[in-house]
Amino acid sequence: MRKTHLLAGLAAVVLGTGVAEAADLPVAPEPIDYVRVCDAFGTGFYYIPGTDTCISVRGRVRTEYRYFDSEFVDHWRDYDSTEFRARGYIYMDSRTNTEFGLLRAYNEFRLTTDAPGGTSLSLEHSFIQFGGFTFGKTQSFYDFLEYTTFAFAWYPSISDTKTPVGAYTFAFGNGVSSTLALEAANVRRTDIGGYTPGYGGVKYPDLVANVRIDQGWGTAQVMGALHQVWPGYNAAGSTPGSELGWVAGAGVNLKLPFASGASFNFQGSYSQGAVDYVSSQPTSPNGDVYDAYLDASGGLELSTAWSLSGGFAFDLTQTVGANIMAGYLDYQNDADAMNDFKNYDLQGNITWSPVSGLLFGVEVDYRYVDTSSPAYDDGSVWAGDFRVQRTF
Repeated sequence: MRKTHLLAGLAAVVLGTGVAEAADLPVAPEPIDYVRVCDAFGTGFYYIPGTDTCISVRGRVRTEYRYFDSEFVDHWRDYDSTEFRARGYIYMDSRTNTEFGLLRAYNEFRLTTDAPGGTSLSLEHSFIQFGGFTFGKTQSFYDFLEYTTFAFAWYPSISDTKTPVGAYTFAFGNGVSSTLALEAANVRRTDIGGYTPGYGGVKYPDLVANVRIDQGWGTAQVMGALHQVWPGYNAAGSTPGSELGWVAGAGVNLKLPFASGASFNFQGSYSQGAVDYVSSQPTSPNGDVYDAYLDASGGLELSTAWSLSGGFAFDLTQTVGANIMAGYLDYQNDADAMNDFKNYDLQGNITWSPVSGLLFGVEVDYRYVDTSSPAYDDGSVWAGDFRVQRTF
């Protein structure tokens, strides 16, 4: 009997404890809204929780060690020939499919430290795309850069300019498109020679247009732009008349089937009064490059500039690549003929990517300057560059 009472009491204690613990259990948490992968726009995108917007946040770290030399630098001993650079990139890309087409917002920030030099922060890209419209800062719609250069390109005989734009792209299907853009005119100005104060205020934006085709064999584009050369008032309160500059060009990038990762590119441009569309980094012996020059009659003589550039890229192994590029620039102005010049460019590099996203590269850049100036001899400019880059 005593044994029966003992078992009954023990059962009551166990049951009572179980009831108490059950009453003390916390309330179950709300389900967590986990981040979901968005595969509609490629690798790296995920949905912003609670929205139908996909976002990608990526980055890059680049370090470079450079040596530079030029026969046109006065007081060579006082000039910086070596440079160390560290640069960080942040890429932020958000995209949403809407009934009107793609809605996209994109930002690219660069923080750069040069030694000797300082630290700078730049907003390389910041634009909104909605349907076929593009508003903000991005690569000029004239440029064919991303398809026509494989070198690190210190001295490219091509246009490479990021600028504020307002543009609309017409998509015709089968990879054919055309863009009409208004772009900031002051970004593309060089100067007006022989005239003070040079350019006046910005009155009209540049009008830029292109027609482009993207296919399995590669990409091709034809492009053109109008650029107003608008002089300011001089000390006497007068000014020469303005002139309309222009530029036209074409480029092609072909995928070559006979070698792994092989491609060929070529581009050419011809301009009058719009030098920066032909080359973003021309080398003049005296440093003078003008969109126009004041002639003997008091009017403006537009400068003529044209360039050709091309290159090859190919894989030597699965991890080693090689790139080579050559270019030519011709600059002339009849009102300042003794300062005409030509640039001959050659760049080549070898890259090694032992793991995905990591790159080591060594490059040599060479430019020969042929000048008409009696004050300067022809000469060369060259640079060496060692780069380490991690993209993630």
